[in-house]
Parts: sequence; structure tokens; C-alpha cells
Amino acid sequence: MPTLLLDKEKCLRNIEKIARKAGEKGLDLRPHCKTHQSAEVAGWTRDFGVSALTVSSFPMAHYFARAGWKDILVAFPFQPGEMENLIGISGMCDLSILVDSPAALPFLNHIPHLVGVYVDVDAGYGRTGIRTENPELMEQIIVKIRGNPHLEFRGFYCHAGDSYKAGDRGEADRIHQKALGDLGGLKQLFGQYGPRILYGDTPSCSVQEEFGGIDELTPGNFFFYDLMQHALGSCSLEEIAVALECPVAGRYPADERIMIHGGGIHFSRESMLHGEKQVYGRLVSREEAAWTIPEEERFIDSLSQEHGIMLKCGKLAREVNIGDLLSFLPIHSCMTANLMGEYQLLDGKR
Repeated sequence: MPTLLLDKEKCLRNIEKIARKAGEKGLDLRPHCKTHQSAEVAGWTRDFGVSALTVSSFPMAHYFARAGWKDILVAFPFQPGEMENLIGISGMCDLSILVDSPAALPFLNHIPHLVGVYVDVDAGYGRTGIRTENPELMEQIIVKIRGNPHLEFRGFYCHAGDSYKAGDRGEADRIHQKALGDLGGLKQLFGQYGPRILYGDTPSCSVQEEFGGIDELTPGNFFFYDLMQHALGSCSLEEIAVALECPVAGRYPADERIMIHGGGIHFSRESMLHGEKQVYGRLVSREEAAWTIPEEERFIDSLSQEHGIMLKCGKLAREVNIGDLLSFLPIHSCMTANLMGEYQLLDGKR
């Protein structure tokens, strides 16, 4: 079976890098745990001054509350089907939620514990949130929040996910500057309420240096990084902290083709362009206590449910044997980690 390898030392360096930047900028770091979903990995951040987490679901919030975390934000717009989870978790920790519609608020009129609320802001991504050009709707929501003794308005949350689609550094800079400008305007406009501004996509938090008006950074992918982040300029290949180790299940020297046991249910179906072709993972050289980046680039060319296919492998197709293990950097580490469910550290610990 495939195994998701985690290089703890690389991960710790990645945490230190973002924590240092946050500290130098006078910002709090509330890392998003949707990438690793691990109480042990989250625990590594405590040594860097982290005391609050961001998660993407109420079950994830429950998991980290049981692990002892006392300040948790569920960064997904609240909907009433989560009411039972919200009530249970709000009794375990200081829980915050996102809201981007007044229609969600009446369901929260009779909850037993105080819950913090951030207004979800769309600065251009177009996924969730209220567009920054609509402060009137934000005002309606804030007034309703403040009128409910069970809720506390805490500020604004923005994920500038359009940075993942930036074509070059100039476009990434423009996305970041627009988000900062919009969020700074909201902080000033609603200053009488003392809002905190939460912001955090990994590309921006990794490469940008200006964060004026922001109070907390909330990135997540930076724990591990991946090939997508490398393509965006967020990290080097050497900073990617996870690799999926897959057994060779078929070798076809005549076709220069290798088949691995590692498919869409392990890597996910995320892909990226390399030249003119879609690829699904990059081969690395596995050593006893590390992996290295070979000069020759080799990729997974196609995936089905359980199978991964490498084409034009040359002599590698003659050299490998059935059962040999090959390791690959994932396209999107968050999706791969979610599918695999556990890690193996390079010392063998699971």
C-alpha cells in the first residue's frame, strides 16, 4: 500500500519561517489545520507561540478541541445543519464561526454558549463571502450579531484564494495589495466595533512582506507545501515536507513504462501543467532518512483509481523491480493528506 512520508524537520522549518514572519510583522499566527488534520503536527506549532487554530469543518474543530486546543475558528460559512455540532463544541472551547448571510443568524438565537463571529469577506476570489463593495450588507450582519447576546462580533476573515491562479508575481502582488486595501478600508469603516482582520492564503503569506492592517495570518498549506505551491513561487522543491511512497506494481521495459500502486484515491485527481502535459506527482530519490530532488525530472503521467502510470521512463523501467518503492511529491498536499489519513515519519513512526 502507498505510505505518506512526512519529513518532520522540513515541516518544523516551514512552521518556523511563517511564525518568524508573523512575529516580525507584529501579527498573530492562527494556522489552518485542513492541510495536516493532525493533533501531533498542530502540537509542533506551540513551540512557536501558536495558541489558536483555524479549521475547515465542525468535526475537525471537535477533534482539535478534544486534543486540548481552546481557541478554534471554523473557517467555513455556518449553516443550520451544523447546529448540534456548534452547541457541543462551543462548550469545549472558545469557538468562532464565519457568516456571510443574515439568513444564517436567526438559527443562533438560543445557543447556550457564547460564540464568536467573523464576517466572511470576498476581496476578489469569488468562492464565499460578501464582496468588499457591499459594506451595507456587512453592516446588517454586524448589527444582528451585536443584537444577539449569545454572539460576539470579532472581525473580518478573508482568504485571497485567487492568488493560487496568479499568472506571475506581478499579478500575485496585485491580488495581495487589493485584499490589503479592501480589508484596511473595512477596518477603518467599522472601527467603532474594534474588528480584527484575519487573512491567509499560503502564496501571499509565504512571499509577501507587507501586511498593513492585518491582525492574524491563517495559512495552512505552508506546513507541507507541494508542487502547486512550488509552481507559484511559494517554496523551493526542497521545502516540500511530504512525499507519497508507492510500490512498483508493473514494469514494461519495451514501452519504457512503469505502473505504481498509487492512484486517485491516494494522490487525489489534482494535476498541473508541466510544459504541455498534465502531471500528477514528481519522482524524488528516496534515501534512508530523507529524499532528494534528482536533476532528471520524472512525473506520474496518468492516474486511475488505484493505478499511477509513468511514461517514457527509459532505463528506469529496466532497473526497477516489482515491489520496489518509488516516492513522489504531490500536486496538492492537503488533498493527499486527507485521503491517506496518516503519516509515517522518516524514522518509521506513524
